Amino acid sequence: MKILRYALGILTLLLCFPLSSHAQLNITGFVRNYNALLTQPDHELITGRNRLRMDFAHSFSKGEIAVSNDIQNIYTQSADSIQYQLREAYVDLYFKSSDLRIGKQIISWGRAEGTFISDILTPVDITEFLTQDFADLRLGIPAIKYTHYFGSDYLQLVLNPASRPNKLPSLDNRWFPQLPFSTSIPINIQPSTKEPKLKNMQLAGRYAFRSNLDYDLDLGLLYWHYPTPRYSKSLQTQLSGVQLNLRKKYTQNFIATYSGSLNLTDRLILTSESTYHNNRLVDYFPEDLRSLDLQNPAPAELLQIGQIFSQNEDGFLKERPWLVSMLGLQYNRWGITAKAQLINEHIFNYDPTVLQEQNFVYTTLSLRRSFFRDTLQLLAFSRYNFSGHDFWFNPELTYTGIDAVEFTAGTHLFGAQDPGSFYGHLTYNSFAQNSFAYLSISAYF
Repeated sequence: MKILRYALGILTLLLCFPLSSHAQLNITGFVRNYNALLTQPDHELITGRNRLRMDFAHSFSKGEIAVSNDIQNIYTQSADSIQYQLREAYVDLYFKSSDLRIGKQIISWGRAEGTFISDILTPVDITEFLTQDFADLRLGIPAIKYTHYFGSDYLQLVLNPASRPNKLPSLDNRWFPQLPFSTSIPINIQPSTKEPKLKNMQLAGRYAFRSNLDYDLDLGLLYWHYPTPRYSKSLQTQLSGVQLNLRKKYTQNFIATYSGSLNLTDRLILTSESTYHNNRLVDYFPEDLRSLDLQNPAPAELLQIGQIFSQNEDGFLKERPWLVSMLGLQYNRWGITAKAQLINEHIFNYDPTVLQEQNFVYTTLSLRRSFFRDTLQLLAFSRYNFSGHDFWFNPELTYTGIDAVEFTAGTHLFGAQDPGSFYGHLTYNSFAQNSFAYLSISAYF
């Protein structure tokens, strides 16, 4: 009932906003049922969800007020699991050659598909990983966004008073990613101790060139937190034994971004994107720690591990410059849109104690085809990580032949070799037993 009262309160505010002769209130959204079952026996229902999305847009002579609400019933958690999320709530003000947006908003930059390179302004919710629609992963942030137009080109400036990290699953969740080392020592994950301060305010700006019909170009500069944490590591002695404490750490640094697309022919488009991080955290272990058995340490080894940890002061984290680059091609023929991307993450000032690889290379491929006057759409997306020899494959079929109703069925398949005990990158080996099939039905209004 509190959720309903809150939603009705928002609607009342919108209705009471001073109306001009051209003011109007638009209400849109959808109701969706989503179910995901493991492809492995016993085909467990891992997620069952009802979602109500209600978006209110109230226009007036100088702008618009927009509020986006999510109400979810996740019935695989408990019968009473009802969650409310205010996705966005902002006001747009329109001027002669500029716009101003103030409030909680989702900001999406970049061109890469299936990965985040320069698209890091808005955090994502991966507590249930890919059992949510990709568009629903994004979380809004409080921000002021100013856009000034120079014909077709524009300059965009963003101010965010406090960083918001990605929302991660808990340690006991099936979607918790594999740590860069394996150990039988009990683990406790602790939140970051960093308090929000004025100096941690985040700033971003980009200039977008849109005046040429054959190419687009975006250049950006950010002073921003990277939203995914690294973990500072410390060993704590207790009466019951030892415990490994992992504390979330984030870095705020200068980030330069570039993205562009170039029409090579009527059917072939070249895309590219790069992001340079002045400093990002990397994990490292010295050689004497790597030589010990962290998985099943003997008492003598456990004593050595404790001594090494007691002498460490940086949590086995270093800061290093990173460059993430993508080069892609898009080809359209016979009603098929094919996109291929090659991505490389490069670490500068590299040394052999770092657990991440100096060059981490992966590729993505997507194919899209529509049938029967666009009522049936087939999508196949895949990603392959060369270093870990692991993959993610997502075929999906969507039918929209009934007015305002959409049926979607697909699978997310994961596979990998074991990358070893000191592997600092995302590996789908963590999720090899989590491959699942899903079905969703959506009704739009």
